[in-house]
Amino acid sequence: MPQSSYLFNKFPKADISDWVKVAEKELNGKPLESLNYHYNNEITMPPVVFAGNEDKKMKPIVWRKNHVCQRGISFRHTENLKEENIEFFISIGINNFKLNVTEKSKIQADELKRLFPSCHWLEVHQEGRKPSDFVIQQIIENFQQAISLIQRLEISKGNINEYLGNIYFSREIQGNYLYEISLGRAQRIVWRNILQAFEIDNPAPPLFISTLPVIKNGLHDHFLIEATAKTLSAILGGSDIIYLEFDEIAEATRTENLSHIHNIFTMESGIGEIIDPVAGSFYVDELTTKLAQQIWSKLKS
Repeated sequence: MPQSSYLFNKFPKADISDWVKVAEKELNGKPLESLNYHYNNEITMPPVVFAGNEDKKMKPIVWRKNHVCQRGISFRHTENLKEENIEFFISIGINNFKLNVTEKSKIQADELKRLFPSCHWLEVHQEGRKPSDFVIQQIIENFQQAISLIQRLEISKGNINEYLGNIYFSREIQGNYLYEISLGRAQRIVWRNILQAFEIDNPAPPLFISTLPVIKNGLHDHFLIEATAKTLSAILGGSDIIYLEFDEIAEATRTENLSHIHNIFTMESGIGEIIDPVAGSFYVDELTTKLAQQIWSKLKS
């Protein structure tokens, strides 16, 4: 036996029954269920999750488009977006841009794409469309639209991956740390299962996008803490790209601190070098499974 394992032999093995005994004693008559955590009043998780059946253990989720999460800037209003604004972001290492394009701003958006062809541009057309406030419903609506497109288009098996690789799913980062991590992993699992239902061999992964809205006049200390936690949870959840979203252009040009947060996580901490660093966490894997089952069942219904 390796010498390094001697330390752990001194600790008796514990299972859930041992934990229950200690918990009941500490609760002083309160039920164990009082420790449960409820996510969106639909998913209930116990305070601790022990190892289950090894045959059902979740494997690391390695099916993704970008192995290192990228960063970008998203603009809700692009009418006043100017050439010098894009030059500023390029100067701090950002070349991914998401534009909410309307009929009024279409000409301006096309001109910026012409002036900066080396940048990556994502156009979003949301006029008259109000997304659901419930994040699970947003994911389901996005999946339903993608499924409808696959069913309508006559795509040969040889060209299907070229189309699938251009699909993207975008949603706002959620505030609950563990929920966001698990939700990012769950939507990837469900979309892969959907493609398997279409009998598509070795499907190309889509782009999973996370958006972090930056509150107006909100680049102060407590928002930086919030942005740090949300950015980390999105990266651990498997986001391919994180967009900082702004209402005003003036606010967007003061984002260097937020940009540094992303750089630290992806380039200095080592987190960005691991595809699924939370794999093997009993709690996160269980929550991921429950969220994937919820999305899948709602889709089928």
